[in-house]
Amino acid sequence: MRALIFAAVLLIASTARATVEDYYTLVDSAEFYIGAHEWARAEEFIQKALRNEPDNQNTSLLLSNLATVQRYQGKNREALKNYNVALFMTPNSVTLLKNRASLFLDMDSTERAYADYNRVLEIDGYDIEALYNRGMLSLDKKMMEDSKADFQKIKDISPNSYFAYNGFAIWYKANGNYAKAIENYGVIIKERPSVNALANRAECFLELKQFNNAEADIRNALTTDPRNGYLYLLRAKLNRLRFETDAAQRDVELAKEYGVDDAVVKAFLGLED
Repeated sequence: MRALIFAAVLLIASTARATVEDYYTLVDSAEFYIGAHEWARAEEFIQKALRNEPDNQNTSLLLSNLATVQRYQGKNREALKNYNVALFMTPNSVTLLKNRASLFLDMDSTERAYADYNRVLEIDGYDIEALYNRGMLSLDKKMMEDSKADFQKIKDISPNSYFAYNGFAIWYKANGNYAKAIENYGVIIKERPSVNALANRAECFLELKQFNNAEADIRNALTTDPRNGYLYLLRAKLNRLRFETDAAQRDVELAKEYGVDDAVVKAFLGLED
């Protein structure tokens, strides 16, 4: 009888160990597939791990990872549900709040995203990512002083931050201060050149009728991205301002060829229907 009891205890212990080992094997497999960007397989292994040990201390983290891989697959409703559950378990997780806010932006739920960034900044007022995104949302809501305050706080925390320069560049452009916008875009382009920054600075140069500078930025951007329809639209505007009608029309056709909607072209160039 003792031998039978001892054997049963060993079996139970062995099963318990196997369960723990299986859980971590599943988690490791999920991490492997996340690293390989195989989102469906990662989702499968995370769900298996959650079923294996639903009360594990890492459940909130796993739910967050599950929601993220679901986002990458376009499963926004499922992702939101899992972020919500994870936040119910760990309501002060800054990472979770920022992830859910990002999902809300994907879903065009800007008010809920704004609320999540507010909550992040209640927990950690120095979170630069949250300050930047809240500043951008405030700018979109025409809350100019709130937006400027967030960008200024980023600059106070990290004077050379890309987020500070980019935030202020967009802010000054939106407020018609094109010279200051150009100044900030200049720092960005020097440190972290991009098609987007060049295009935005070119727009500011056009507003100030600095045509040669605008042309140089458009040309440099097209070198990097020759199939960017918006760049041809910018060049069409430049050519129209120079009264080069034929060149402008060629650029309009290129803009449309590379995906710019006809309505956008007309609105941008002030053309009548």
